[in-house]
Amino acid sequence: MAASQRPLTSKDLLASLRTLVQKFRPTRWFRIVYLVLLGVLVAQLYLLTATAIACLVIILMPVSVFVVPYWLGERRMRAFAGNAVLVFGIAILIAAAMSTQALLAQNEAVPIQSLDFQKSGNMTLANGTVTPYRGPPTVPFTFRVKLITLGDGDPANFSVFLNLTVVTGLAGFDRPLRPMAYDPGNGSSNNTKDGAWYVTRLSLTDSIYGYGFSVWDQDRNWTLAGPDFGPLIASGWTFYGFFVYFTALSGVMLLAFVFYFGVLLMWWYTRRARQARGRVPTAAKDIPKDRPKPGPSPKPGQKAVKAAAFTCTNCGADVSDADDKCPKCGAVFED
Repeated sequence: MAASQRPLTSKDLLASLRTLVQKFRPTRWFRIVYLVLLGVLVAQLYLLTATAIACLVIILMPVSVFVVPYWLGERRMRAFAGNAVLVFGIAILIAAAMSTQALLAQNEAVPIQSLDFQKSGNMTLANGTVTPYRGPPTVPFTFRVKLITLGDGDPANFSVFLNLTVVTGLAGFDRPLRPMAYDPGNGSSNNTKDGAWYVTRLSLTDSIYGYGFSVWDQDRNWTLAGPDFGPLIASGWTFYGFFVYFTALSGVMLLAFVFYFGVLLMWWYTRRARQARGRVPTAAKDIPKDRPKPGPSPKPGQKAVKAAAFTCTNCGADVSDADDKCPKCGAVFED
């Protein structure tokens, strides 16, 4: 009978995994894999800049791009610079794809309203929407918003506008103000204190749009609501191209990119300063043949003192120019 095989244990699996990693690490694919993963990490961090930890995230983005390759043994300045271009490029493409996917997955408009910093004159805009939220350009789109005031008011005494933004190119925007009319139906009141609805209907072309609302009390007070993307008419590739451009030129990505090279410059300067303070260990064959003549013999009872010509970069000990290796740690000197 054949001997039964011993079942695999967790130690066996870890040993096999370690062997595979050791074989894979010297290949060029190892560097490609960890740079791609770094790009995914930076893209996720970029999306977190919309949260309350934005300042921390902006620091983590460049630091992680530098620390991970350094921890894996990278020491070449040119490679560090190339890593930044590749990692941030991957992060831009991935972050744009995630933003596009999140937007296109939305089937209905999220009602927008005036925030505290957008309010003026005791006026509030609420429940601003567009219907349909997705559709072809041939469909008429209806924009609605409710005006609410603290005191009694006549809807005719307020001017409500649709702030429609049209993306006309990579860097072109058109922001026309469209007047909205008071809508007496659908739960609308003739007293703005109880909420008055305003509406406008438009036929649009195949472009990227953003919408918001504003109201003027025909005096000095303006109140805003929004903006938000919509309606969604353009194709997914059009939105993706827009988000790639927007992400690449965003202040967050540019700040992280510049901060990375600041970290890289500090590392390079520190490394050069350490090399300038001491002689790099080298082979014995590169030791200068002309050695300084020995000084006068020490007096009886005194120890001979070597003049420190440089500092060992390995342990920091003072080393004479005549030494082939460090007397403290035994490091052999290189150029």
